[in-house]
Amino acid sequence: MSSWKKPNQSRKRRLDISDDEDEKPSKLQSGGLNTDIHPLLREVVQLPSAKNHNPLKQNTRSIFDATSLNPYLDQSSFAFSSSHKARPLNLNPKGKFIAQGEELRTKQEELRRLDAKRAETEAQGLLPDENTREVLYKPHFPPLIEWWDRPYLETRLYDEFFDKKKKYVLDSEDAPVSIYIQHPVPIKAPWEKHSSEDNTMYLTKKEMKRKRRNERQAKHKEKQDRIKLGLDPPPPPKVKLSNLMNVLTNEAIKDPTGVEMKVRKEVEDRIQKHLKANEDRKLTQEEKQEKVKKQHEKDMDKGYFTTVYRVENLEDPQHFFKVDINAKQLDLLGIVLKNPRFNLIIVEGGAKGIKFYRKLMTQRIKWTESNAGADLSANKCTVIWEGQLKDLLFRKWSPMYTRDDEEAYKVLSKFGHENYWREACASDEQNQTRI
Repeated sequence: MSSWKKPNQSRKRRLDISDDEDEKPSKLQSGGLNTDIHPLLREVVQLPSAKNHNPLKQNTRSIFDATSLNPYLDQSSFAFSSSHKARPLNLNPKGKFIAQGEELRTKQEELRRLDAKRAETEAQGLLPDENTREVLYKPHFPPLIEWWDRPYLETRLYDEFFDKKKKYVLDSEDAPVSIYIQHPVPIKAPWEKHSSEDNTMYLTKKEMKRKRRNERQAKHKEKQDRIKLGLDPPPPPKVKLSNLMNVLTNEAIKDPTGVEMKVRKEVEDRIQKHLKANEDRKLTQEEKQEKVKKQHEKDMDKGYFTTVYRVENLEDPQHFFKVDINAKQLDLLGIVLKNPRFNLIIVEGGAKGIKFYRKLMTQRIKWTESNAGADLSANKCTVIWEGQLKDLLFRKWSPMYTRDDEEAYKVLSKFGHENYWREACASDEQNQTRI
C-alpha cells in the first residue's frame, strides 16, 4: 500500500453535474476503455427554444376591446376559445371510395360519349349555327301519339295502350282500313305521253311469204269451186307464144298466122290491163303529199326529238340548199342561225326524221368540198346536243341571219334555247385547248 501515491489534493476537480452533490467521484483508471464519457453526452439537456411567434394565430385581442367601445354588443361573438375541441373518430364505411371511383368513371364515360356524339354531329353539319343564333331556337318535341296511329288506337298515349293491352280499331265503320280495295284510275306518266296504244307485232319475211301463199291458194280454190258450181264462167285459156301449139293444136295447124296474131293481141291486152290496174292504184301528187304528211305525224306522235349542229362555214350554196330543203321535206321544225363566227342549226321532229337528218349532216354532206372555189379545208359539222323533248318550241323551219354573239343570243332567247349558243361557244374553246 505504500507504493500508491496519495491523491493530490491541489488538483482540479472534475465537473459533476449530477444531482447528488454529496456523492464523491469515483477514482477510476483513465485511458483505453476506461475513458470517461463527456458529461454533455450522458443525458439530453432540454435547451430553451424561442417560440414561433405568429400574429395570425393569436386568439386574444390585446388592442381592440368591444366592451369598451359598445357595451350593448353580444360579447359571445367576440369570444375566441383558445382550447382545442376534440373531434370524434369517424371511420369511412366500406366501399365508399370504390363507389366514388365508379361514379367518376361513369361521368367520364358519359363525357366521352357526348364528345363522340358531338363530333359525329359536327361532321354531318347538323350542329346549330351560332352566327344565326340557332341555339336559341326551341326544339320540337315528338307528339304523344303520331297522327298516322291515332285512327287505330283508342287511347292518346302509347304507354297507356300497351299497358292496358287494348286492341286496334280495325273492324268498324270508323276504321280507316276495310276489306275493300280501292283501285285508283290509272294515269299515264309524262314520259308515256307519246307511247302508242297498241303494241303491234310484225311478221318476218318468211312468215309474210307463207301468209301470202296461203291466201292465194285459198282464193284460187274458192274461184275453182264457183266455176264447178256454175256460178262463174270458166276463164279463157291463157295462150302464149311458148304454148301455142300445145293449146291450139288444130287451129294452129289450119291457120298458124291468124292464131299467132290472135295470141299476140291477147298478150298485149293482158299487158295493157295490168298497166291500167297499176295506174289506177297509183296515188296522185296530192295524195302522195298527204300520205307523207300522215307518216310524219305518226312519227311525231311517238315523241319529240331534237339535235343541235354547229357548222363552221355555210357559205357554199349547195351545202345550204341541202340543209334547208331536206328539213322542209322531212317536215322538221327549227332554225338555221347564220353568224360570222359559226352557224348553228337546231332541228326538232320525229325520231325517223331526226335520224335521217343526222345521217345527212354527219355523213352524206361533204363539208370540205366546195363548188364555188372557196377554201373549206377546215370546215366541219359538230353535234352539240341531242335528246328528247317534252314539247316543241319551234312552229316552223326558218333561216335567220345575225351579226354578232349578242344578237344571236337574243334571237335564241325568244325560243328558250340560249344555252345552245353557250354550249357551241364552249365546244369551240375546248377544241382550241386540245390543239
